Amino acid sequence: MTRRIVTLILMAAIGQDAKGPLAGLPSAPGPHVEKIQALGDNSWLELGAPAPDPQWGRACGRSWTTLMPYAPELQGAFLFGEGVHGYTKPNGRYMDDLWFYDLRGHRWICCYPGADTKTLDLKLNADGFESTPEGEPIPVASQVHGYQMNTYDTDRRSFMSMPNHHGYEKKALPQREKWNQPAPADASPWFFESRTGKWNRTKTGTSCPKSGFGDTFHYVPSLKKAFFARASKEVALYDCAANKWEQPQTSGPVPPFGIDATSCVDTRRDRVYIGGGSYPVTPQGTNAFRYYDLKTNTWVDPQPKGAPCRGSNSYPTKNALMVYDPGNDVVLLVVHSFHDDKAERLGVYVYDPKANAWAEEPLAIPDKLARDRNPKNGFYSAEHNAVFLHSAGDSRDDGVIWVYRYKGASK
Repeated sequence: MTRRIVTLILMAAIGQDAKGPLAGLPSAPGPHVEKIQALGDNSWLELGAPAPDPQWGRACGRSWTTLMPYAPELQGAFLFGEGVHGYTKPNGRYMDDLWFYDLRGHRWICCYPGADTKTLDLKLNADGFESTPEGEPIPVASQVHGYQMNTYDTDRRSFMSMPNHHGYEKKALPQREKWNQPAPADASPWFFESRTGKWNRTKTGTSCPKSGFGDTFHYVPSLKKAFFARASKEVALYDCAANKWEQPQTSGPVPPFGIDATSCVDTRRDRVYIGGGSYPVTPQGTNAFRYYDLKTNTWVDPQPKGAPCRGSNSYPTKNALMVYDPGNDVVLLVVHSFHDDKAERLGVYVYDPKANAWAEEPLAIPDKLARDRNPKNGFYSAEHNAVFLHSAGDSRDDGVIWVYRYKGASK
């Protein structure tokens, strides 16, 4: 039996036992999937607007939310994090909603429509988390933006999110003051469990790292743990099966930049690449690209040959998406917009870990994509050997999906 057939059987079985909005996934492949499969090297494809959710419409774009965590068994990716500060959508729902882009169906699925600003009435459950009267934990305004703070546990099949509380929701949700209290000091990340379609958060019995704006959070399949870095420096690991936090002893030079870095996991070497952060931006003439070695808990300055962004050390989550392409064993940094309008800095920058070098020239992105100036959210799918970008106005439901293939996977 071929590996592809085994994968399809497992995917079908997974969809059958799921409940809630993600039941029945993965979808049957639409005609656009053939177009994706036919993409050549260094090629782009505009798929257009995904079909809306029958009840809740289309997902809105959101700035400073670069990563859409990808769920391979569901063949799609989650979108979470606010856009415009304190924004209430026209339907009266606060924009702390959770969405799923169904890749094979090219459609939006609303997993959670956001807090109803008129009727929201929660309580603290026995563990101290905001919950429905039935005790189901619900995140309210938990992220001013998504940054790089959402990930997907491929083993336990849960979307995971670290909070970065802000207070912008107080005008839209004044009733929250009646019950809201800080979360317990031993809180887990937030989960949305794909099999049940429910949110969850629990106490861990171990100290939770403080999280804030622009942190980094990635699930690492080889460890079955999630890597968290506060302001690109302070490291914690979340053991998903044991439901506990660990604070490893780290060594090496910590990154010189601050928050809001782009990042990705090198699954072949067990590294977290991270770069281009802000507040402060790495000084010119020095390296803004680092990695964390998960095997030794060491920060490393690889001092690569070359650098991305043609002279700028800033490529934060507002302007770029960083992914690891395992088939070609490269890091792809898609710089889709730039804060000072220097269009020559846009492009796909390629880092080769084996050579420890950036390609001398970036690969061009389509003029239409470069000109739209919208926030972008994206992910990489190994099954399709492609990068997917959702381009939409901040807190607007006018998004379209673009697909990019660097090259056919190496044999």
